[in-house]
Amino acid sequence: MSRDDVVTPSSPRSAHIVDATMGPLIGTGRLRRVFPFAATAIISLIIAVPAMSWIRPGFAVAAAVLIAAAITGSVVFPWSRVGRSAQVTPALLFLVGTLLLVYATGNVVGSPFVTMAVLPLMWLAIYEHRNSVLFAAVLAGVGFWLVSQGGNGQPAVEGNIATVVFVVCAAGMGITLHGLVADARRLAHALRDQQVALEDAAAMLNSLSERVSRYRVLDHVVNYCNAAWASQYHVDPAQALGRPLEQFLSPDELVGLHSQLALLGPDNPTLVDTVARAVPNAPGQWLQRVDRYLAGADGTEVLSIGRDVTERHDTEIKLAESEARFRDLADKSADVVWRFTIEPTPHFDYMSPSVQSILGYPPSYFLDDFGRMLDILDESSTTAIARALSGERVLKRFDFHFRHANGSIVIGETRTTVIPGGLQGVSRDVTELRQLQAETAALALRDPLTGLANRRLFQELLDADRARTERSGQPLAVAFLDLDGFKQVNDTYGHDAGDVVLCEAARRLLAIVRGADSVAHLGGDEFVIVYQPNDANSRNLIQRLDRALSAPINLTPTTVVTCRASIGIADTGTVGYDSAALLAAADVAMYEVKRARRRVRGAPAAVRPRVAPKVVSGEPARSL
Repeated sequence: MSRDDVVTPSSPRSAHIVDATMGPLIGTGRLRRVFPFAATAIISLIIAVPAMSWIRPGFAVAAAVLIAAAITGSVVFPWSRVGRSAQVTPALLFLVGTLLLVYATGNVVGSPFVTMAVLPLMWLAIYEHRNSVLFAAVLAGVGFWLVSQGGNGQPAVEGNIATVVFVVCAAGMGITLHGLVADARRLAHALRDQQVALEDAAAMLNSLSERVSRYRVLDHVVNYCNAAWASQYHVDPAQALGRPLEQFLSPDELVGLHSQLALLGPDNPTLVDTVARAVPNAPGQWLQRVDRYLAGADGTEVLSIGRDVTERHDTEIKLAESEARFRDLADKSADVVWRFTIEPTPHFDYMSPSVQSILGYPPSYFLDDFGRMLDILDESSTTAIARALSGERVLKRFDFHFRHANGSIVIGETRTTVIPGGLQGVSRDVTELRQLQAETAALALRDPLTGLANRRLFQELLDADRARTERSGQPLAVAFLDLDGFKQVNDTYGHDAGDVVLCEAARRLLAIVRGADSVAHLGGDEFVIVYQPNDANSRNLIQRLDRALSAPINLTPTTVVTCRASIGIADTGTVGYDSAALLAAADVAMYEVKRARRRVRGAPAAVRPRVAPKVVSGEPARSL
């Protein structure tokens, strides 16, 4: 079948092949198969019988009856009711009939009926097994040999030779013909299967919504098209065959045709047109073609399949419009909008212009080299990025610390979203906000006047020190301090003077304690110190504190006051590892010291101004 032919359903004649399981005398085409042999036999008998001299006329009549029965039976007998092997009967009857005709003439050599014996052998060679051919050839040889032995003036040697030659030639030619017919039958089966496959493929292609066509590369002439392709151009498939594509394609499709042909070839046999093409006579519909390069004996061709991608094309347009709107918003945003891609190497493929106002660098600075972004980040930020790239952590929200182009530090609050192949996010400058939050946090945990820890932070520090020393078995002590005479200073000189006293007392406490000790201002004139009494320096800590706080405090160049401290101490050796109990015991010890001082003096300390300098003296404190 030519590749240029249109695939049409095969006719019964072209599709007919003898079924080996049914045999030649069953099914459609039986008369067509029997007729050539019957016509040849009848014509041969009409010519040969009148010309022969019969020495045994009775056998000639019997032979005619057998031959007629063989021909008639092969046509009218219901062979489907008997076994398959029974279909050799007409051929064998015909062969026996020819043998009787030879016997009736009494002459083997030169008898025309010997030639007629070839007909049943040919039938058997074409339609039966080769063993039946060999059997019939031997049977004919035996019959001819018997006839040749009967005499009639013919030398026996010549009859024997003629018989042997006939058997050899008949068997050889029969087997050869049988092989040729078997090969032809196999080829016919293959062709029939191929025809059926082509018909099925054509039916399937015509049922597809894809536009399928095949054309020659040389002149673009259409060799095949399915119904969908033809209906696109309002023609029947048969009307499109033999016409060039230029008569059908739109200008846009012609551009796609030539661009595809420029790239197709043996080294690039399959090619997808990356551009969706508008469908002629169907506004709003778009096709994308896939072409296959075909090299054959009839010339180079291209098989083209067009797929409807209207929905995808519309989606891509909407996506492009949406991305354009997003880019416009991102370009005008005060925050830094960015998109990061991992493949083929980590890089930014978008960064909004606002990065220049926040970090001092243009977007191209980072788009050209992702490493430049890492260079301006602190160590914690680069570590977080490395963990994110390795998949250990997802940075949904993180504060990055950037170094501005002018050297200052910028804190960028960054929120990220995972996208296919990377991340996208928004970074906002929160430097001032984080500073304000830090100051607010400090106010929540620090005394705003002295800068010391307030009661809340002190409790956290005390609990942490208590847990740590309890685990290690080390002692922990709490010193509770109350400034004597502070109320008189407030009442006499005002709260600003009292603030000066509190700040100076805090400064002196911080100057004496060690770095590991905790100092807090609980409110009013009360201070507390947490320390470990585990060395000589810590054992005389209280004496040093008492001496430092006993020193005069200059309120003004002409006004000096003295506010010694009553100090109470409690440690874990007597109270145990209980934060509340330690603080309560130290508080009780402090009040005992304060009461003892009052008993010694007999009355609370009085504020006595001095002429030069003016001094307010509290009660002398007892060293602890």
